[in-house]
Amino acid sequence: MQVQVACDWCGGELVPGAAYCELCGARTRKARRLVRLAVRVELLFLLLVVAVVVGFTWIYSVQK
Repeated sequence: MQVQVACDWCGGELVPGAAYCELCGARTRKARRLVRLAVRVELLFLLLVVAVVVGFTWIYSVQK
């Protein structure tokens, strides 16, 4: 994978490893990828919690 050296939005030079452009504040490609990954992990965790709650609710209702 190549290191991004210029901002996609303003064309300004980026510091190596930067998450944001110092000129315009736009996220770098790496930062956008990490945000998308974090959102997916959070959604997966939320679905897991919902599944556990539904499962316990079903077990409780069946035992009555």
